[in-house]
Amino acid sequence: MDLEVSSQAVLGRFFKLALIVAGIGAVHVLTLFMSWYTVVSDTITTTTIQGYTVAESLYMSIAGGMVCGIALLLSSTLSNIITAKWLVGATALVGALLAIASPAYTHFIVIPALQVRGYLEIGIFMSYFSAIAMTVPAAAIIATPIRVEIMPRVELPSLGTSAPVIEEAVELVRVTDIPAGAICGICYQELDPETTMMCSNCQTLFHKGCIDIWVNLNGICPSCKKPVVR
Repeated sequence: MDLEVSSQAVLGRFFKLALIVAGIGAVHVLTLFMSWYTVVSDTITTTTIQGYTVAESLYMSIAGGMVCGIALLLSSTLSNIITAKWLVGATALVGALLAIASPAYTHFIVIPALQVRGYLEIGIFMSYFSAIAMTVPAAAIIATPIRVEIMPRVELPSLGTSAPVIEEAVELVRVTDIPAGAICGICYQELDPETTMMCSNCQTLFHKGCIDIWVNLNGICPSCKKPVVR
């Protein structure tokens, strides 16, 4: 069974996902300052290559981060969920692909062209990992199913509708002149003239303690069922 949510909730989901993409994009840019490759000239001399030293990788990483920032901005300004889904999702995905292209360019084009001996450093792996991680929330935005809800029409009551009937309330009054052998209408025990109450509508007699508890729980006379005013 599909869960139906409001447009505001869907837009909020897009904003959170775009925020995650932008946050990972910022981490990806920081990997440019890490060592991506170490060149071994001989058994002693080594030279490290950071991500930012390759201009193309630098530009692609920065561009990817900026595009993800644009996706975050779009997610906070768009109000149509269909437009937001495709525009924010596509923009975030483009930023993620640019980020992936950054270490890939250094790995598969720049390093082979150097024709030197060496090994990959953790920085390039972190760059790959962060860039690929950006595609997950971007793809989640695009994959979010959208269901357009049609709100049912609510008919307003006509002016000729009769007003609700308000039931007449009754009172409990104290009585001392009671018939001999009279019993309580609740507990069916003999009444005491000093603690006897009577319903003003049906004239049923009750012990004061019995009727007080009953009215507190039910709000009506147990005999005629009319509401009791205290």
